[in-house]
Amino acid sequence: MLVGWRVPAICGRGSRGDRGAGAAGMPMTALAGANGHPDQVIPFEGKTAGALAAASGGMQLTTEFLPIARMLERANRAKEDSDTSYFFDLLYVGESLIKLLTLELLAALQDDRQQHRYSLEYRLVRANSIGEWADVLDEALTGPASQLLVPAARDSQRALSVQLGPSEYGWQRDAVNLLNEACRCVDSTVTESSRQKITFRQWVRQFVWLRNRTRGHGAPRASTLSKVCPKLEASLMLIIGSAPAFSRSWAYVRRNLSGKYRVSGFGGDRSAFSKLTKESNHGLSDGTYIYQNGYRPVRLLFTDPDLTDFFLPNGNFQKLTFEVLSYVSDERRSEDGSKYVLPVQAQPVSETTARPQLDVIGNSFSNMPPRRSSYVRRGELERELADLLRDSRHPVVTLHGRGGVGKTSLALEVLHGLADENNFFAIIWFSARDIDLLPEGPRVVKADVVSTEDVAKDFAQLMVPEKPLKLTEAQKYLTDCLSGEDGDGPFLFVLDNFETIREQAELYSYLSNAVRLPNKVLITTRSRDFKADYPVEVGGMTRSEFSVLVSEVSARLNISNLIDSSFKEDLFEESDGHPYIAKVLLGEVASMGKKASLKRVIAGKDAMLDALFDRSFAALSPAGQRVFLTLCSWRSLVPRIGLEAVLLRPGNERLDIERALTELQQLSLVETTFEEATKADYLSVPLAAALFGRKKLVTSPLKIAIEADLELIRGFGATSTIDLARGLGPRVDRLVLAIASREGKIGDLSQEFAVIEYIASSYPPAWLNLADLYQDLGYPNQKVITAINRYLEARPGDQEAWKRLIQRYRTSGDPVAEMHARLQLAEIARPPYRDLSESASRLNRLLSRKEIDLNADERRLIIQSFRRLMEVRADEADATDLSRLAWLCMYDQDADAANHWVVEGLEREPGNQHCESLRRRLGDSLGKH
Repeated sequence: MLVGWRVPAICGRGSRGDRGAGAAGMPMTALAGANGHPDQVIPFEGKTAGALAAASGGMQLTTEFLPIARMLERANRAKEDSDTSYFFDLLYVGESLIKLLTLELLAALQDDRQQHRYSLEYRLVRANSIGEWADVLDEALTGPASQLLVPAARDSQRALSVQLGPSEYGWQRDAVNLLNEACRCVDSTVTESSRQKITFRQWVRQFVWLRNRTRGHGAPRASTLSKVCPKLEASLMLIIGSAPAFSRSWAYVRRNLSGKYRVSGFGGDRSAFSKLTKESNHGLSDGTYIYQNGYRPVRLLFTDPDLTDFFLPNGNFQKLTFEVLSYVSDERRSEDGSKYVLPVQAQPVSETTARPQLDVIGNSFSNMPPRRSSYVRRGELERELADLLRDSRHPVVTLHGRGGVGKTSLALEVLHGLADENNFFAIIWFSARDIDLLPEGPRVVKADVVSTEDVAKDFAQLMVPEKPLKLTEAQKYLTDCLSGEDGDGPFLFVLDNFETIREQAELYSYLSNAVRLPNKVLITTRSRDFKADYPVEVGGMTRSEFSVLVSEVSARLNISNLIDSSFKEDLFEESDGHPYIAKVLLGEVASMGKKASLKRVIAGKDAMLDALFDRSFAALSPAGQRVFLTLCSWRSLVPRIGLEAVLLRPGNERLDIERALTELQQLSLVETTFEEATKADYLSVPLAAALFGRKKLVTSPLKIAIEADLELIRGFGATSTIDLARGLGPRVDRLVLAIASREGKIGDLSQEFAVIEYIASSYPPAWLNLADLYQDLGYPNQKVITAINRYLEARPGDQEAWKRLIQRYRTSGDPVAEMHARLQLAEIARPPYRDLSESASRLNRLLSRKEIDLNADERRLIIQSFRRLMEVRADEADATDLSRLAWLCMYDQDADAANHWVVEGLEREPGNQHCESLRRRLGDSLGKH
């Protein structure tokens, strides 16, 4: 257990040799810092500050919290320099303590629709003084935001906000009194705290005063600082040893391509993060986390996987960046502040926000917004969705698709139609939208709901406005209405932009478990992290729907004269039928007064690209991001097997491509085209998504690895949908030629060979490509043979491949393997009889010259096998073929059979020299037949 100490309220003498000493005899007390309970007081019987300081070695109190441990090391070095250096380093320790304690509380704040956490972080990235941090800490401790603290952080809240009277002792009082004594050493008019009620917040305010009075707006003498340092040191050490924040588990986590994490712990027990290193089903983004009965992101504490340094915000917000400072190394750098641009007050409600009360719409009660103006009908999707909401089978339906593709507009069109039919007593609309995609560009808005609690409270307020319900009552009321146990109904609950809900899995599980038919739930979402009873995929518009959209928007913008059929076709292809992208591009044409390069216009719309794709990209695993950025970098169809081969080659870190592609398909970030002839999949990324990906790649740490992958992927050549009819073969041929051209430029082609081998595992003809490559580059014959064998394992009926293998065995001087290959060709592929005859002739010569080493059993087996194959098809043989068969019979020690086939051969071709020769060899035995 970590403890602190209390020093009497006097400005005692001190020097660098006796810092920490105070008047003897004062009873020492401290709180139990390990659990943070302010009412647990542990007395230090008879111990003095001097004794405790000596026991701790001054600033030598150990801590497992690495940022503070490094600060203490720096302070100890300054202590050997001068009182002034030591004092200023102690001030740095104090500043970092205040910032870290503040960030711990902010990490514990749950997101809410008022965006309290965002609002406080917004202030901190702009805070140019430690006083602003003190204000934010106050608000997190006692302001409205404090109601959002997770239960596991309540001990920190209690420890930092508990009020202690003059007769109550705790580490907080000791720390405040010590700091107060230090302040009085600087200015004797400072009010003494020992007889007042205090909280830790008072320590923060006094520290801000001391910092500003000395380093900020003063020039204290060294003699004064020699008195201040022992008390400031002791006060700081009490906080370090006792505040719950510094005994928690902290870590920097970085997700590997495998989906598991590298965990760099720098505080507390690392075991809290251990499952991240073993499991791949977590979705944490890279960054700093603190464990508070769950992994809570500490968004404004920056480090790296090697824990090289630690950086905290230092204000100076400008040009979408803010400064961060290391109190250890004094290094400064900039961090991206683009997500902290708008204050909460500047965020209006969405254009799809729910109405504040229920109105009669058609034959139902509803709070849903009106139909979207200029909506273009999407007949097939409208019919499918309406039928699903009318039926009595599917309680939960989802509309899934990319941002801006028209999910919300489609839903509102169908819902207003259903309201007229009296299918539901009430249609309840909940909007979680935080970005409106307007024709002039995306705009940040305030979400109506972000949690299960918000949904329950808003629903209760709609239904029973005259009787405010407590949260538990509101949740029970929502459950009763979902399940049909309440008297009213049936209900249709609609949750728009579900991907922005704080705990999606929790809310979805609650809704799907509670809802009972005829009540229903409709969800619109970009992600498919859950599976509804019936998902409806909303993709780009059909050509006819898109044509209507373009015509209507062009007329409204007075640019119809600029939009001909060719431009409209290009617009459809480039936008992939995406309605929002089309509206933005047409708006740009109207602004310029002429046709514009669609690709250039899209590339210049950074805000649009971020709004459409940034959230989806951030939700991807590292493997998903790697695959996506790779595909974005090559604007062409890429064979799936080729992509897998490149990314899974031995030189790359292992990753789960199947899972990555599933993620990308779920988020509509990749498209798959199926090629019928070879049953091969080809992958591509829509233009807008590809341009977004290229922008991301510029600053991505994956850039170098992706460039290495692209060198191989480019080898497949550019592929269009027209090229697919030619199959995968030409793509592999191109790759092999590209690899061959690199020979001599790079010393080792093992990575390239591994790519072809992987492709060959699913596309066997690639083994022959690899054999060609080995042969052309002069690799050992055995490599060529192995590649051909691997091909024949998958395609044993290919006679030409068998002949090629036979030739390679003959070239390598391996007659046994050659004859086994010839036999396999004869048995499996049924070659022409002349080929079978040539194999028999080759075997006869090898046996005659004793050039083949076979044991008796092998010899008998191979001879009999060839003999059987030739005899079965003897009606196809000519006289020469039969002479070879007769020789096989001779080697099989069957002279009668040899005589038979010689006679047969001479009958078919009298005077055949081969048969005549063998007849003479057989001698008189021939006449007996």
